[in-house]
Amino acid sequence: MFEKITSEDRAGKGVTGLPDTPALGTSEMQEQFDSLGNLVIEKYNEFIDAINSNTAALNIGAQVPPGYVAQENVQSVLNSMTTDISLNKSNRHNHSNKEVLDTITQPDLDNYTRVALMLDAIASVLPMVTDDNTAIPTSSAVCAFVRDYDYKQIVLRAAYPVGSVYSSRGVSPGTVLGGTWEVIDTDSRNVTRYIRVS
Repeated sequence: MFEKITSEDRAGKGVTGLPDTPALGTSEMQEQFDSLGNLVIEKYNEFIDAINSNTAALNIGAQVPPGYVAQENVQSVLNSMTTDISLNKSNRHNHSNKEVLDTITQPDLDNYTRVALMLDAIASVLPMVTDDNTAIPTSSAVCAFVRDYDYKQIVLRAAYPVGSVYSSRGVSPGTVLGGTWEVIDTDSRNVTRYIRVS
C-alpha cells in the first residue's frame, strides 16, 4: 500500500521548533538534522518495495474504460480486459452464421468496402430520377423513367454513336433505331452498309 508522509510522521523531526541553543550533544544534534531526510528515504524505500511487489497494480488508480466492469485500479482494469479478450477469443467462432462468415474472401471484403464507401456518399432516396449525385432513385422511379424514355434513343446513343457502321439486308437502321443514316455501299449478297451521321 502506498502511504503519504503525514504531519505525524514529521513531528519532532528536523530542527524547526528547537530552542536557539538546544540541550543536545553533537551526535544527537546530527541525528536531529538528519531525521527529516531519513524519513523521506524510509518512505521512498517503502514506496519502491510496494511498486516492485506483485500487488502494486492494486494500489495504482485507474479510470475504468467504457464497457468494462472493474474497480478503479490498474490490476482490476487489466483483469477485466483480459477476461473480455479471453471470452472474445473463445466465442469468436460460436456464432450461428460462422459458415457464412468463413466463406468471405478478401475480394468479397474489398467489394463490400467499395459498396459501403459508395453508399456512404448517398444522402437521400428520391421517388424520381435526378442528376443529384448524392441521391439515388427508388426502383419504381427507375422503372417509370425507363418506361417513359424512348428505348430506341437509349440503344442508339449507347450502341450506335455518330460514325457507327450498321449492316443489314433490306432494313434501314433508321427505321429500327432512329437517327440519320447514309448508305456506304451494298455488296453482292445484297447486304447494305450504313453510317450514322446524326
